[in-house]
Amino acid sequence: MTIAAPGQPSGRTAVYGIIGDPVAHSLSPWMHRLFAEQQGVDMVYVPFPVQAAHLEAALRGLPALGVRGVNVTVPHKEAVLPFLDALTPEARAIGAVNTLDFTQQRMRGHNTDAGGFARALSAAAGTDWRGRAALVIGAGGAARAIIYALGVAGCAPIFLANRHLPRAAALARQFPQFPVQPLPLEAAALAQPLAAATLLVNTSSRGLHGEDHPELDLQRLRPDGIVCDIVYNPLETPLLRAARRLGRRTVDGLGMLVQQGAESFQGWTGLAPQGKAIQDTLSAWLQTQKAPR
Repeated sequence: MTIAAPGQPSGRTAVYGIIGDPVAHSLSPWMHRLFAEQQGVDMVYVPFPVQAAHLEAALRGLPALGVRGVNVTVPHKEAVLPFLDALTPEARAIGAVNTLDFTQQRMRGHNTDAGGFARALSAAAGTDWRGRAALVIGAGGAARAIIYALGVAGCAPIFLANRHLPRAAALARQFPQFPVQPLPLEAAALAQPLAAATLLVNTSSRGLHGEDHPELDLQRLRPDGIVCDIVYNPLETPLLRAARRLGRRTVDGLGMLVQQGAESFQGWTGLAPQGKAIQDTLSAWLQTQKAPR
C-alpha cells in the first residue's frame, strides 16, 4: 500500500468507494478518509450513486477504471450476489454483502456488518448480551447480518418482526441453524417477545427521519434490557430516546458503522485503524446536527 504524500491525489492513489441509492447522506467517505489519514495511506473513497437498473454495468465498470474495492449499501446488499465471482464463508451464510474487493479480474464479496455489530454491541452495552433472547425489527439486508451475529453468539430465541410477515418468514427459513421466530410487527404479537427479550435491535430505517415505533411498548422490556438502533444519524432516534426515558440501556448505530468500516479498511489495506478516535470525531459532529422532526 502506497504511503500518502502531501498534496492532491496522484496516479498512484488507490481508489475505493461506496455504491448505493442514495449515498449522498453516507458518512463512510469521511470515515475512510480519517482511517487513511490515521494510517498514512494514499487513497480516496468516493460515493457512487448507482441505481438498481445500472448495478451490473457499475460492477463491471468500477474495476475496469482501477477502483480496488467498494462498500455496498441499500438497496444492493443482496442484489450484487449474482454478479460476484466469490464469497467469503460468512457472506455466503448471511446471503448479503457490504464489501467488495476487485483483484485479478474477479469480484469477491464480504460481509463485515455481522462482526461490526457484535463488536460494537459488546463495547457499548456494558453487559454480556450473548446467549440471551433477542427481538429484531426489520427483515432487510442488515437484518440478515444481525440475525447471523446473534445466532453465532447463541442468542435464543431470536424473534424477527416485520410489517410484511411473509418476508420475515422467508428470511427465518434461510437460517435453519438458528431459532428464528417470525412475527408480524403488531403490538399484540410483540407483547410476549418484548417481555422475554434482553436485546431489542431495530434494523429498519425507521427513525432516520424522526419516525417512532408505536408497535413497541418498551415498558414491557425487562429492566436490564438493551435497545439498539442501527440508524446512526440521528444518534438519538425516537426509539432510543424512549428507551432512555424508561431507564433501559441504549446503543446507537455509529459504533456498528465504524466497526464494519474498520474491518473493510483492514481487508483492503492490511492495516487496522483505531476506530475509537474516529468514532469520537464522527459522534461529536453528529451531536451538532439538528434532529429530524
